[in-house]
Amino acid sequence: MSSDGKGNGVVGGGAINEKKRYLKLPQTVNDKEFGSNFDPDEFPSHLLHAMFGLDRYPNYISRWGSNLEDAEKLEHALEQQLAKVRSQKESLLDRNQAMKNLIEEAKLSQSDDDDIDWDVLKTPASWEEIMDEVLAPEAVSAIFNSKQFKSSARVQLPSVQQVIDGQVNVQLDIAQLQDWLSEECFDVYSFPLLSQTFCERFKKAAKAIIKLSQTHTKENENGILKGLGRRPLDLDSIGASWVNDLLLHLIIQPLSKELFQKTEKFNHLDWRQGYLAGYSSEPSEKKIAQRHRLVPHTDDSEVTLNVGMGDDFMGGDLSFWNIRGTNEEGTHAGDFHPIIGTALIHAGRHLHEVKEVTRGDRYAFIIWARSWGSIRATTCPCCWMNRRHQEGSMTSNENKGVKHRCISGQQWN
Repeated sequence: MSSDGKGNGVVGGGAINEKKRYLKLPQTVNDKEFGSNFDPDEFPSHLLHAMFGLDRYPNYISRWGSNLEDAEKLEHALEQQLAKVRSQKESLLDRNQAMKNLIEEAKLSQSDDDDIDWDVLKTPASWEEIMDEVLAPEAVSAIFNSKQFKSSARVQLPSVQQVIDGQVNVQLDIAQLQDWLSEECFDVYSFPLLSQTFCERFKKAAKAIIKLSQTHTKENENGILKGLGRRPLDLDSIGASWVNDLLLHLIIQPLSKELFQKTEKFNHLDWRQGYLAGYSSEPSEKKIAQRHRLVPHTDDSEVTLNVGMGDDFMGGDLSFWNIRGTNEEGTHAGDFHPIIGTALIHAGRHLHEVKEVTRGDRYAFIIWARSWGSIRATTCPCCWMNRRHQEGSMTSNENKGVKHRCISGQQWN
């Protein structure tokens, strides 16, 4: 599939999703002489207003009087959203089961000539295994020279499983971080994280899964791809959840406390999604690398971890354009050329793009981390994206001295 020239293509394009993205503000509806312009199917803001009303006001729809037309529009819009949830849930179940069957088939059909190490998907049994086979030497030094991980008679070293399960509040020593991390540009930090050997082992297994998946992808009665489909390769679906959980609790959570405490207002990261993405000079649905590039965008995350996974490629630099909702938004902050095993950590609201890959294939392992228990429990999506929940972020003269109140905050009513 090729791009339409506007970044709307799935394969070869630079879109971050398949929904039309406006470069200019869409026109509002024309005012009618009689009747309502309410159209929650067309305007997400109308749907959000209605959802807010349903949550806040008893018998909300009865307040509309005899305006059943608007009530029916709202009912239809909600049913459409529910249909999306059910459809995507069904696709997710199909995909997960397909992945499970696929990996079992791959293991059984592996020949002596194959050098795929499927053990890379298994949870490591010890810290020694993680130090020897997973982490880069610089990461091992920074983590295991921190007080919490230095074994002594008085302090029991937390187990691998305890950290993966989030039962341990990991704290890394600031003194160790200074030699490990480099600030590439404002609020974007790089550091060696995964060993090159681990990256190559993991990538080889992922490529084998994608290659075999081409014989299993199918379409439903509506022509929509089921099973594996065209989405990035999710680590949970291939039985490698331990990687997501280990890096969330061992790396992302403790680093975020130190790096983003002044610019990002959240207490605890309690959700993560990890996946492999790819970009190529010759993108194809038959491999992980399905796009040339990725347009400037922000992530649906509080914090993003992005680890270079190779291969041999040219282009594909990450370009940063400063943080959404600040005066510097859209101003070029810096570029970074991906290095295998080296991670970048940045706020999800930091505008960034992937430049076009001009030769070869470029792979990345990405984790999105969210805080549903703190910032997302008290702030609506619009205020969160534009940082309106933070004091001092309202700059217009008429709002000076006025504390912003979000409709999702406890103080609104």
